[in-house]
Amino acid sequence: MRKNFKILIFNFQKTKQRGFSLIEILAVVTIGAILVTTVLFSFSSFRNSKIADISADEVLSVINEARVKAVSSEDYSRFGAHLESGRVVFFKGDVFTEPNSSNIETTLSSLVEISDISLSGGGANIVFQKLTGKTSNYGSLRVRLKSDNSKYKTISVKSTGIAQIQ
Repeated sequence: MRKNFKILIFNFQKTKQRGFSLIEILAVVTIGAILVTTVLFSFSSFRNSKIADISADEVLSVINEARVKAVSSEDYSRFGAHLESGRVVFFKGDVFTEPNSSNIETTLSSLVEISDISLSGGGANIVFQKLTGKTSNYGSLRVRLKSDNSKYKTISVKSTGIAQIQ
């Protein structure tokens, strides 16, 4: 009788170890879902920060291109950058006009916008003088994420025409 009892216990232990319980499966699925959500949120935040960085670089590039062309006095003309919420336009001359075949438009990602434009004299144009590259439209602007106003890059333009991201 004692032998039969040992065999019965041994068989019971074998059958109990053949699979996973519903609680174990739910625990693994829940942990997996939490990990995936965390990774996706982190990736999304990183991607949005990079989009803001890239967009600020694009705006700075247009501003710098306008200054370089003005300093080189190409076509004996002044050059500038026109700033709007979703785009920046490189233009030739003293005043931004549209449409103009010499304008070069750079459209920003739909996730970002140019905001807080604060230029001396007001307005949204930065015009550079021939040969010196100086501007009377110095000041600052922000390139920010639309979804998170706390994530932005500030571009400052000095009266010397030097522009930089802060």
